[in-house]
Amino acid sequence: MGRLWGGSAVLVPALSHHSPDLHRLLCVAGQRRRCGRTWATGIGPHYRNLEAPALIVEFIFWIAFALLVYTYAIYPAVAVIIGAGRVEQASDELPAVSVLVPAHNEAGVIAAKVENFRSLDYPSDLIELVIADDGSTDGTADLVRSLEDERVHLVDLGTRAGKASAMNRLVGSAKHPLILFSDANVMFASSAVRRLVDHLAMDAVGAVTGEVRLVDSGQEFGAGEQLYYWFERRIQGAESRLASVMGVDGGMYIVRRELIPSLPANTILDDFAVSMHVMRSRRRVVYESAAKATESGTPSARQEFSRRVRIAAGAVQLLKRGMVPRWNQPVLWLQFLSHKLLRWGSPLLFAALLLSNAALLNDAPVYQVLFIAQLLVGVVMLAAWKLAPLRQTAVGAVMFYFGISQVAMGLGLMRGMLDRQTATWERGERALSRTSDPVRQ
Repeated sequence: MGRLWGGSAVLVPALSHHSPDLHRLLCVAGQRRRCGRTWATGIGPHYRNLEAPALIVEFIFWIAFALLVYTYAIYPAVAVIIGAGRVEQASDELPAVSVLVPAHNEAGVIAAKVENFRSLDYPSDLIELVIADDGSTDGTADLVRSLEDERVHLVDLGTRAGKASAMNRLVGSAKHPLILFSDANVMFASSAVRRLVDHLAMDAVGAVTGEVRLVDSGQEFGAGEQLYYWFERRIQGAESRLASVMGVDGGMYIVRRELIPSLPANTILDDFAVSMHVMRSRRRVVYESAAKATESGTPSARQEFSRRVRIAAGAVQLLKRGMVPRWNQPVLWLQFLSHKLLRWGSPLLFAALLLSNAALLNDAPVYQVLFIAQLLVGVVMLAAWKLAPLRQTAVGAVMFYFGISQVAMGLGLMRGMLDRQTATWERGERALSRTSDPVRQ
């Protein structure tokens, strides 16, 4: 059958008499010395002799490879380097803030959320907590009513309406000009609100998000998930100093009230929709690493998979609605393309990389090396999926989390294009770390 290395044919002689069409395809895509012709061995002659289909396959491979390297390595590195050393202004003024929490079946954490609110280092006359009960069936509303505090208010939606509808009702019920969105299981550091409002002393800033750290609650891929968020926070900090951070953490972000849009009831990515509206309004979205909070991590791979599917489907939904930077915002467009569009499309890029690599196996040793590398990565991902001990290692956890994320995003893209993703969703049980001060500064 020939040798694997050095451009010698492997599959073509064995398969030619079974499938002439496959024989011709492999000839065009990857053979240099067989198939009744002699291929040149140099780079220049190689491309002069390649037929158009082979050039297209190689073009697809290297474009996919370059875009993946760019979005996961080059763009983050360049953004961090360019954004280094830039310092934002701060202010000692403390504006009035409404903390808004949409809640569905949060009886297990809602009392802790209220207690966390009471512990915040912020003047009591300048802050309120408004909780929207979105059709809970576990007594969440009754628990909120039982917590006597004149600064804590309940908006009972009665029936299940979804998070976007709950957010709309909350904004309408809030008293103050600054709106701080949060989730029931996110616990703020005592100084978090002060750190967030610092940036809003500048008129150019329309929204600020903070650093929500995942609590190790025994989830299946804690190290992988935590590494992902560490990586994202570094990029967000750099983007924030350059122009605007591409998106906010839905568990903690503050927005000027007049910049909050009314969200359609079926909105999936509500936090990104709000932050993009702020950027389209020509205000900056800033990331403040000193504004800290904790959140319990996703307990199971199944729930994390569902969350990633929702994110990708929500991304498609926002693209359909035209929720992108304006055409005269070139810096934002570069950030959006580099950090969001290419990431959302990475499952398609990985698929194109693998398939084109398979077609080029016999073209040059570099393609064989890269193909073997891709197969090894896939084997590790599958092994981590099947073997729990491997998921407990750093490498296994990272590979497992990345693999699940890519598959889930691929499915989410399809669901989004077919409008098959619902806006409402169920939270998994949480293993909330019950600490009085979640993050000490």
